[in-house]
Amino acid sequence: MKILYVSTSTETGGAETALRRLSCAVQEAGNTVKIISLKPLGPVGEELKKQGFDVLSLDLAGKVRPLETAGALARLVREIQTFSPQVVHAFLYRAIVFCRLAKRQTKFKLVTTPHFDLSKKNYFLRLLDRALKDEDDISCAESRSTFDFLKNKQKYKAEKLRLLCNGVDLQHFCPNEDLRREMRNKYNWTEENIVFCCVARLSPEKNHKLLLEAFAAVYQHNPQVRLVLAGDGPEKQTLNTLIKQKNLTQAVVLLGEVSDVAPVLAGTDVFVLVSAIESLPIALLEACAAGLPAIVSKTGDMPFVVFHGENGFVFNGKDSILLSVLMAELAENKALRHKMGKVSRKRMQTYYPAPEQKYLAIYKELK
Repeated sequence: MKILYVSTSTETGGAETALRRLSCAVQEAGNTVKIISLKPLGPVGEELKKQGFDVLSLDLAGKVRPLETAGALARLVREIQTFSPQVVHAFLYRAIVFCRLAKRQTKFKLVTTPHFDLSKKNYFLRLLDRALKDEDDISCAESRSTFDFLKNKQKYKAEKLRLLCNGVDLQHFCPNEDLRREMRNKYNWTEENIVFCCVARLSPEKNHKLLLEAFAAVYQHNPQVRLVLAGDGPEKQTLNTLIKQKNLTQAVVLLGEVSDVAPVLAGTDVFVLVSAIESLPIALLEACAAGLPAIVSKTGDMPFVVFHGENGFVFNGKDSILLSVLMAELAENKALRHKMGKVSRKRMQTYYPAPEQKYLAIYKELK
């Protein structure tokens, strides 16, 4: 079976991580895979290319330009006709729109997975999604919140809509004492150092400034705490400046892009994600699978993953003082961290297995 994946980007992010894992699983199952990125290839696209995948970029810019968009759409139609896939699977908003428009020009089976919170898009973009949604053969929601929004607000047809929550590789992401020692030795952390980590693109919606404000308050009273930020993005310089202003250079590590965050998660103690916008972040699932308690903002499906008081804490995503109190609670209570971490791991084992086999079943259903 030929499967064509079309994604808006192949940068480092949750959707792109899901794309990489699914491409590998589908190819390992004996299928032929091709990947098209609308934007220039990012780290995930380059990695897939090195692994031997057929990866193509349409080199679209970030901003929508009518002539460039029309040319890219025409090229996408030609690529689909040439490759002749049994299924086209689109990720992220712009790629989904492109594939829906392409389907009006050539025949193919279309599966879509948003991997974003459509409710936070502006009215025009939601209206466009609603107008084109019936081009999908199957629409997959990667989170409960996305499923509910597509069904109740966007009026997706129930018979075409599937809930396939993001999942995690439980063998790769797990408590690992060897990786923990390596990570902590690398950064000279002792067991007295309680290390918070955040794995997220350094962009405004991830709310790193709020996290740094809260961490600074905790650090003032608990100088043994540390914070690791894994990821890159447009906010890097701003965050670097803020770290210096708050005298946190000895306590905060900016790792930049990390191809495999398993060692980072194994070497740290608490995961924190305070995003203003999320669906069901894969980074959170990976952290929980690694046995970490988590502190998250009340957005998307994160409150379904982290049960307040059981495997972490959920807060409003705006109050840095409240966030600092929650961080201090976990920094100062080792027994609570371990107890919550075990619950996190158990929840992943029970509710968030990797979804690749379910997608394979959908492809066979459409064939």
